[in-house]
Amino acid sequence: MPVTEKKYPDWVQEQRVRGTTVKKKGDTYYLYKRTSRRVPGKKYPQPVDTYIGIITPEGVIKSEKKKISLSGIEVREYGFSKAVWQLCPEGWKKPLGNDWEDVLSIILWKWSPETYLAKERTLKPEQDFHYQFNVQASSLSRRMYKEHGVGLQELQVLKSIYLLYMEKERAVSKINQEQKLLLEKTGVELSLC
Repeated sequence: MPVTEKKYPDWVQEQRVRGTTVKKKGDTYYLYKRTSRRVPGKKYPQPVDTYIGIITPEGVIKSEKKKISLSGIEVREYGFSKAVWQLCPEGWKKPLGNDWEDVLSIILWKWSPETYLAKERTLKPEQDFHYQFNVQASSLSRRMYKEHGVGLQELQVLKSIYLLYMEKERAVSKINQEQKLLLEKTGVELSLC
């Protein structure tokens, strides 16, 4: 049985170059890059189509969607840790002197073991300090509540906001309505610098 070539309008045929294929859905023509790969158990290589764009009489409108490799993504807790860091009161920092960042990092690591700070900062061992970290966490929570109306407990709803580390990029995960309201109430910004 002979293979019949699909007949497309001339303006579509002009865009069909070697290594591409055209697919029609409804009245729209789509251009794909065509390659193949070996699949175990199959006799012949299987086609792999990668979307390029829509074909119009004026040419190809390429897709502006950015493709990101999902392999190698690292996910860390971000919302809770970032909020506590931003809301940390000066009155809590001052008695700790130069140690406040290290003490706060350890507290955050204890409350959220997957904190992004473990990737962004070198965390010193707890034994290097003479502080009682549970007492410091309680003090921090009380002072935050006094200044901002929220303590560590209330901020825990932000633990499901993640920072995604991709090859050369970082992104913040989706934020739900309850989390948005809490972020607005406290004035916490989760933007990436």
